[in-house]
Formats: sequence, C-alpha cells, structure tokens
Amino acid sequence: MALPNTEAPTKTITFSDTTRTFDDSQQLTVRTRNLYLAAIISSFCVFCFGTTVGWTNAAKILVLKRNAHKFKPTKDEWDWICAMLPLGGVICCLPMGILMKYQGCKILMLLQVVPYTCGWTLFFFANNIYMLCVGRFLQGMCGAAVCLAVPVYLDEISQWPYRGCIGSFTFGAFIYGIMYSNVLIEYVRLQTVYVINLVLGLLFILLKIIPESPMRSICNGKEDKAHAALKWLRVKDHDVDEELIELSRLKHNTLDPSVGCWEELRQTGSLGALFRSSMLIFLQQAGGGVVIICYLDNILSDVSGNHYMRCRVWVCFFMYVGHLLCVLLVERTGRRPLLLTSAVIMSICSLYLSCWFKWSSGCGWHTSTRIVIYIFVGAFSMGLGPIACFLNVELILAPVRPYGCATANIFSWLTVFLTVRWLTYRIYHHVIFYLLLVVCLVTLLFVIVFLPETKGLSPIEIQHRLQSRWSDYSSDSS
Repeated sequence: MALPNTEAPTKTITFSDTTRTFDDSQQLTVRTRNLYLAAIISSFCVFCFGTTVGWTNAAKILVLKRNAHKFKPTKDEWDWICAMLPLGGVICCLPMGILMKYQGCKILMLLQVVPYTCGWTLFFFANNIYMLCVGRFLQGMCGAAVCLAVPVYLDEISQWPYRGCIGSFTFGAFIYGIMYSNVLIEYVRLQTVYVINLVLGLLFILLKIIPESPMRSICNGKEDKAHAALKWLRVKDHDVDEELIELSRLKHNTLDPSVGCWEELRQTGSLGALFRSSMLIFLQQAGGGVVIICYLDNILSDVSGNHYMRCRVWVCFFMYVGHLLCVLLVERTGRRPLLLTSAVIMSICSLYLSCWFKWSSGCGWHTSTRIVIYIFVGAFSMGLGPIACFLNVELILAPVRPYGCATANIFSWLTVFLTVRWLTYRIYHHVIFYLLLVVCLVTLLFVIVFLPETKGLSPIEIQHRLQSRWSDYSSDSS
C-alpha cells in the first residue's frame, strides 16, 4: 500500500462530544503486518467452524448409504443431526456474549478448542445416533462463539481504512472451510477426515500470539493491556496514546456500571442499531446463506446432468471471485453500493430460477440455468454474505457489543435452525426461489431505507447516521 503524501491536508474525525484533528499521515502510514497477522489467525477459528458446516452435505451419502459408521441413521435421524448444530448456536449464543463481556474475545476464541475437538472426537468414536447429535451440538456451541467473537475482534483491532476489508475475512474463512471440507471428504476416508480436523484444533494455540482486542481490555479496566495491544497491532514506533484516549472516552461516555445490559442498550440508543443488525443478519441467512450451504447440492444434482462435480467446482470458483471483489471494493465503493448491487442481481437470478423450475425444467436450457445459479452464488458472496458479517458489528457501539451482537446472532441461528427444518419437507425448487426473491426484494428496501453508509466513519458518527436516517424516514412518512 503506497504511503500518502505527508503534506496532505488535515481532516477532522469525531469520536464523541469533542473533535480532534489528526494528520492523514499519522492515521494511514501505520504498517499493517501485525494487523493482518492477527486477522488471519483469528479467522482460522471461523475456518475450522466452516469445516464442521461443510461436513453436512459432503458426508451425507457416506453416512446414509455407505456405512461410514457402525450404524446407518434413517433420513429423519439425519435431518435432526443436521439441525443440532444451529440448535447449539441458538442455545449457547447469549452465554457466549456474557463470557465475551467479562473475559474478552481472545479467551472466548481459545476456549472453543474444547467443543471443537470434543465434537470431532465423538464423531470418530460414534457407534450410535446420539453421539453424532451431541457432537453436532458441541460444534454448534463452537460456532456460536466464533461467529460472535471473531467479527467483533476484527472490527475492534482494525483502523478505519481497513475495517471493511479485514471484516470480510470472516465470511471468506467460513466458505473456504466449507470448500476444504468438501474436497477432503471427497478424496479421503471419513474417519481420517475426523483425525485431520482434530489436528487442526492444535493450531488454536496460535491465538496465544495475538493480543486481546484493545476495546475489550478497556471495557474490563485493563488499560495497560489495551496500550500493549495497540503497540503490537500498530507497530512499536506508532504513537497510540491518542487512539487509547479516544477508546477510553468512548467507554466512559457509553457504559454505566449501575445499570443492566438491556438498560445499557436502551440508554445508549443502541436498540435501533440492534434492530438493524438483527434484521440484516436474518436477511443474510434467509436470503441465500442457508440455501447455498445446505440445499444447493440438491439443486445442482437436478440441473447438472453428468457434470455434477464440474458444477461444484464452478460454484466454488464464483464464491471465491465474489468474495475477492468484496475485499477489493468494500473500502472503495462502500457497503451500501455492494449490498444494493448484490440484492438486485440475486433478485433477478431468483426470478429466473423460480420461473425455470416451475415451467421449463423439462425443456432443457440446463447450461443457462447453471450459469444463473453461479451468478447468484457470486452475487451473494460479493455483497450480502460478507458485508452482513461485519456490518452487523459496525452498527452497534463497541462497549455494548457483547449483548447486542449476541442477541442479533440468536436471530441468525434461529433462522438457520427453522430453515434447515423447513427444507426437510422437500419443498419444490421453484417455491424456494420464489421465497428468495421476496427476501432479496425486502433486503433491497431495507438497505435503501434503514442502512446508512459506514465506510470511514467513527462509532459515534455511525450512531448519528443511524439516528438521523430514522428521523428523516419518520418525517417523510408523516
């Protein structure tokens, strides 16, 4: 990244009731080696969780038809095995938020090595359906923690010019974990896969290298640790005192230790942000997240003919390209343009696919239909998929994120659980895409009306944008 001109004009950045002037060179010339190292290591937790999610589709035939275990589950039993993971996420999400509030993001990520390894161990030794169900529930517990802690951690260690780019690592690590799991199970014996995934758990020790989130340390009264973390993340020759002062001011202006967590959310005006965050992450799951991960193989098998494996490769390729576009563009174009573009493309694709599966599935055109499916997956991976992962964190003030983000994630996991159970009723493909069309149109309207642009804004500026946007909408309605 080229260094900016040191003679560039100054800009004013608002954190709270006061304004401070920083020179552009002071804010942007910080080397990002340690920052990206921390982002990659923490995102590895999400990668490992992605391997557990990828197991669902990849191992289905092996478990149900090829005696991968000493027993063979029925179809209904398999459906409940799949549903246990999001059920574990729903139940454990709020306790993970409490743990993150008092112990921080790093400890929460480190502790997930326990349910992760226990889950795969139960899979390896499974000799009945209950061991698979318990193992899947433990993996859901792991998912509840990493899907909460990692996006918050990435947001709080990042400087504003890199917040969107680094925040998109969460979604990338997740889909690459799914791809890895699919490839591994395709070519390696299932019991060996369990051992390999257990060995991956040993790499959680790399989390010892990275510091705790500076904001979490300040919220827990550990200013010295926050100062050391900023020094490590920003490199030793960078003056972090101003940044530390502003983080402390944000905490003291936001937190009131005499009130409870929900009163805290109300007093800080974060309930509106919590609604937007919850709605956004709900639309992410309902608008393609669950269907792409859990149901896309069924759709591909109906349109791929003899080219099923080739179609899966193309799906992975379009996922990769879509995520790459998000990483490259999110800090240039902003969040809203990518979300709007993604929603429009997905709406058009959903309309085409719903009509095709309803009226033309027996008339050929399989090649064009496959291309539309690839475009749908790519559009989701470019906008709604990765941006919802970090934007739901940006919308909530940092000191109240443990409860706020945990509450939003409960809606996400509940959506996944209900959708997975609903898909077990063998809904027709065209009905699924009709519903995806509706969700994409709702997403389009939601982004236009309720979501402000957050690129380059401080936490307080984001809250001001949220409040002013709601006031403008209310006045227009009246």
